[in-house]
Amino acid sequence: MPFNFKNPSKSFAWFYSLFCPIYGRKFYKELLPALKLNGTESILDFGSGTGVLAKKIIKELSNGGTLSCLDLSEAFLNRVRKKLRKYTNVNYILGDIQEMNMSSNTFDKIVITWVIHHIEDEVRLGLLQSIVSTLKPNGEIYVIEFLAPPHGIPEIALIELFNGIGLSGRIEYRKKNTGLFEFKRKQN
Repeated sequence: MPFNFKNPSKSFAWFYSLFCPIYGRKFYKELLPALKLNGTESILDFGSGTGVLAKKIIKELSNGGTLSCLDLSEAFLNRVRKKLRKYTNVNYILGDIQEMNMSSNTFDKIVITWVIHHIEDEVRLGLLQSIVSTLKPNGEIYVIEFLAPPHGIPEIALIELFNGIGLSGRIEYRKKNTGLFEFKRKQN
């Protein structure tokens, strides 16, 4: 049975809040240095969930940088708001990026953690194109994703997906059936 991320049950939100910090700890430890933040960046946390990663990123944005947390779930965004209540450089965006009129060339970096495998195959390409359109010309996308079926997307399929929308990628870190990837616009 697929998870309902738009309207999660309280028990699922509770479980998700516990699972992400435990499972994600090693990957977040690898992701933060890979981002090479100087504190001035504009970052989109796509599918921010309960804000575990957002809390780590916001601490690095001290020189005028901003963090935008986008999620389908109002319940999850409310948890992020609570976690980040002391920060003034955070935007909270509720909804589907394909239905929004987000400006092009907005974000220096985009992080997508454990989200892509939840997106239905038939909408995945269009959704990722919408995300990429918000990326600045020299921007980067960082993806942490499960790589093994049934609860994941094969590495080759993930790379081909991003190649198909004009990005090239490389794996930054892999542990068991999960990988951290960096994607950039292909050089002409």
